[in-house]
Amino acid sequence: MNEQSKSLVRHLLTAVGFLLATLGLADASDMVNGLLANLDGIWDAVLVLSGTAVGIFGFFRNKDRFEKS
Repeated sequence: MNEQSKSLVRHLLTAVGFLLATLGLADASDMVNGLLANLDGIWDAVLVLSGTAVGIFGFFRNKDRFEKS
């Protein structure tokens, strides 16, 4: 993820947090602030999980390689 994408996500989360705080939902706003504080770690975790899923999918996709010829 490049810096412009990270900046866009941070701005969107800030806007969501602002709206939640404006509507009086302080608990949900704290959750958004937590996401903002840990955005890089969360993004890394999402990349690891998606890479693992793609790897497992790719491993089992070609069923013919398990058959003896």
